[in-house]
Amino acid sequence: MPGSDLPLVDDRLAWKSQNEPAELDTLTPLGSWGGPIIVSMPRTGSTLLATLFLLLHDQDGKHVFERYIHEPVAPIFWEGKPIESVLEVADGRLTVGDIVQESAYQFTSKEIAHWFLHRARKPIAFVMRHPQLTWPSRWRIMLREWLAEDPDSPNAGRFHDALDGNDFSDLGDILTTRVTQPDNGWYSFMSLVNRCREEDIEFVIVDNGQFRSDPDRVLAQMCQRWDHEFDDAMTTWDDLSEAIPRIVMSDLAAGPEYAWYYAQTLGSTGGIIHTDKEPVPLDRFPNVLRGESEDHLTIDTAVEWYQMLLALPETI
Repeated sequence: MPGSDLPLVDDRLAWKSQNEPAELDTLTPLGSWGGPIIVSMPRTGSTLLATLFLLLHDQDGKHVFERYIHEPVAPIFWEGKPIESVLEVADGRLTVGDIVQESAYQFTSKEIAHWFLHRARKPIAFVMRHPQLTWPSRWRIMLREWLAEDPDSPNAGRFHDALDGNDFSDLGDILTTRVTQPDNGWYSFMSLVNRCREEDIEFVIVDNGQFRSDPDRVLAQMCQRWDHEFDDAMTTWDDLSEAIPRIVMSDLAAGPEYAWYYAQTLGSTGGIIHTDKEPVPLDRFPNVLRGESEDHLTIDTAVEWYQMLLALPETI
């Protein structure tokens, strides 16, 4: 079977913590949630993908999904909040009318991840994008934000040079220390895909490049797998103003200090951009993130894993 030789990922490299306290049981009031979940890495287009499902209507013209719950586990990962914060983000409940999107590494532990995977509608949707696009995309956003916060930083010149030349080869020390999860969550992502295969949890993989080039096909397949009819309103919108009020974000993500991170997606007009940028050449990546490294997942390995996932029969 293509992709059957996916590398097993050591869970110690995938999660911020290995076990969760008994408070995990506080999630049980969410009960039989049964809504879809999109698991992704940063800068893969998952925010747009989830938002488009808010434009899906049933045969009676009603919205199929009332809310998009954006990264409900983020406050646990970034702020160390208790598990109950998931309920706070979701206003105390999750229903079949809620579509959830979460970054793989923000689950904190495989126990929290598995809670969501086992209670979500099947198939689980894993969203990815070529690493030579996602890693630099995240770096560009981080660098611009750092420059805005401290334009006189001793590193300002290096940041400007990297942005102007789209060349990050001189920033290895910065990009492996100041960027949380410099591997963009590949260990966690691969661990979850492997777990789904091992535990016979049905899943699909959506590649951002294929989604951009043929969104009708990809969205129609996702709708079919989630037992809904495709609605061409999902790809013919002029703006997302109808959907945005139904996106539920934690105070962490909804705060003005994070508005820049999602501004391009939520401010999109004119529909889906069908072509992507060219991948950043490998020689523009820092040496510490190329080749083989004992301390960091390298871009070479991430590209290899990406190609393996692309070959899986579960990729739509």
